[in-house]
Amino acid sequence: MDPQHIGPYTVLRRLGGGGMGLVYLGVGGTGSAHGLAAVKVIRPEYAEDRQFRRRFAHEARASARVSGAGIAAVLSDGVDENPPWLATEYVPGPSLSEAVRAYGPLEVRRLGLLLAAALRRIHVSGLVHRDLKPSNVMLGDGGPVIIDFGIARAREDTRLTRTGVIGTSGYIAPEYLQHGRFDARSDVFALGAVLAFAASGQSPYGTGHPAAVDVRVLSEEPDLTGIDPPVADLLRACLARDPAERPTPATIETVLAGLPGGAPPWPPPALAAEIARRTREAAEQVRYEPTVVDPAADPLHGARTRTAARPAPPVSPPQPQPSSQRSPRPDPPRPQGFSPPADSGRRRLPRRKLLLGLAALSATGAGAYTLAGVFQEEEPDPRQNWRFAPGSEMGNATMAGGTLYLGSHKNNSLYAVDAATGSQRWAYTAESSVADQPAVLGGTVFAASSEGKLHAVDVANGKPRWSVPLPSLGGVSVAAGDKLVYARATDGYLYGFDPRTGRHRWRFQTGEGMPTGRTPVAAGTVFAMTNKGVLHAVDASTGRPRWKFSGTGDTTSGSPAVHGGTVCLGTEEHWVHALETASGRQRWKRRLGGSINDVHVRGDAVYVHCQDRFLYALDARTGKQRWRCEIGAGTEGVAVVGNTVYAGRSHPSKLLALDSRTGKPRWEVPLRDPSAMPWSEDEARISSEIHISGRNAYFTALGLYSFRIDP
Repeated sequence: MDPQHIGPYTVLRRLGGGGMGLVYLGVGGTGSAHGLAAVKVIRPEYAEDRQFRRRFAHEARASARVSGAGIAAVLSDGVDENPPWLATEYVPGPSLSEAVRAYGPLEVRRLGLLLAAALRRIHVSGLVHRDLKPSNVMLGDGGPVIIDFGIARAREDTRLTRTGVIGTSGYIAPEYLQHGRFDARSDVFALGAVLAFAASGQSPYGTGHPAAVDVRVLSEEPDLTGIDPPVADLLRACLARDPAERPTPATIETVLAGLPGGAPPWPPPALAAEIARRTREAAEQVRYEPTVVDPAADPLHGARTRTAARPAPPVSPPQPQPSSQRSPRPDPPRPQGFSPPADSGRRRLPRRKLLLGLAALSATGAGAYTLAGVFQEEEPDPRQNWRFAPGSEMGNATMAGGTLYLGSHKNNSLYAVDAATGSQRWAYTAESSVADQPAVLGGTVFAASSEGKLHAVDVANGKPRWSVPLPSLGGVSVAAGDKLVYARATDGYLYGFDPRTGRHRWRFQTGEGMPTGRTPVAAGTVFAMTNKGVLHAVDASTGRPRWKFSGTGDTTSGSPAVHGGTVCLGTEEHWVHALETASGRQRWKRRLGGSINDVHVRGDAVYVHCQDRFLYALDARTGKQRWRCEIGAGTEGVAVVGNTVYAGRSHPSKLLALDSRTGKPRWEVPLRDPSAMPWSEDEARISSEIHISGRNAYFTALGLYSFRIDP
């Protein structure tokens, strides 16, 4: 239930929200030039966390240090209220992302000069933004404005660093992808990518699965086609892989100001007219008095006791904010400075009768479902058994012998965790982050470090057995077969090693393109895929090629999936290909509604998540669609037990359960990080592997989770 007032602000409407809080459009109090403010509020359940409140207060103070043109200023705050809130300048214009979609590529000399000046002021204040992207640049009547300091951090306070991958693929600097390091120069990389997008209408590293985009950032030159050469030269310097080679914001200002011919007027006329229209609408909103509900008049809807003097003006789409959907819950005690409307008298069901975070079905066509809020009684709520979170982002887990093995992106550690209790059995420290999923063979767990080493560790005690170096640009993918362990490095080779000694047995050159995705092993064959649409099947014992499939004609994305004689792969042009594992002969192919994020083969079905936000179930034999369900962006892992499909979703992080026969949603569990900032869009990605053992599900997201389920 949305509030009427937040501190001195009267709420006009909700703008959006993230996992930690909601964002409202407010009027009154201290406002922007238009009299409006974006008021960001922590959810009550997190406001009770003292450490979180301290972090929020520190963040508010740090953000208030930043001021000047081109920056969404902090207007006021209620960090000591319940729940805490923070008001920032509201910019009524479109985002840069919206503008490019609507009007095409833009002239960026003036835009770049203004954004570089704003970024310089941010850095002088001792902050880095950490998520500069087109949707975080609003185009107001006073020029471009950088918004969303929800994941900005004070440089001198490393304790404020949030767990999880911060940023958006294509705008994340290489040093963060490789080593987890981020500083002001990383913001310059993001600025270069933002300006390249604005100038060309496309990201300089393309689109597709985030992992594929990250590989391009690490290994390919940016695509600056169509950009004026002097500007392209500057952007190429901003996008240099070596942070030391990037210009400072002040240098960017100087170069852009000195380009011959001068900068054309900014913004162009059509965009200027749209900005002016939205600005007028924002001013109109301030003149209208909000409606108040009288609960005594109507038990369901109430009656209006105070109305606007005339019909409200039309409202343009709000500034982009992460979506949020939550189950009804009993109202918390009414805090000072935060007044919700009076209770309308609507009957509430007992909490056990609510499907946690759930959703119901609104039909969108045959075999298609959409998530929307509803009550359910049939399904029991899942229950969290434990969470293992040693203070850093976790990679995918591997389960063997009642133990979960997983690595950390931040503290260079490989962990062994008891599956029954969640307690740590041991930890092994490598020389750099252990980013990829480990593999287990016999009594040894194998893990790759981000700087290109393969480590073999005793499963019993975590003591090292051997390690070997491998060429790498940000990580090595590891897999285990019956007799050998395999490592796929970014030098374009697949390696086979003796698991007892680390002795190199063979290597196979994958050739075209960069290796991408996981490297599954099945039926004596290792499957290695490149981002250029090629899938290799390699003999697991000898390293000799068995077959090669290059019939996609497209950029592959995600990972190949193997089960029961079928291997499937997806592409950025919406295709799923199914091949025979023995011969590579194509069984079928099917085009879906968006670029393929990932493919999973489970039993007689192929589950595919696309960038159209749908999870598809296809018949593994024919490719015919059985159903599809819209479950949102960032679906990762899929597991099937009985008649239930368990799917991991990111942005926001959730565990979902669907009926495997119909795609009908059963329940979903939100997963939130109590240390994250409330309006952050980027929550940790759920793992691409979900393990089901008995009545328990195990997966990583904001730590390693164990949930009690009823398959």
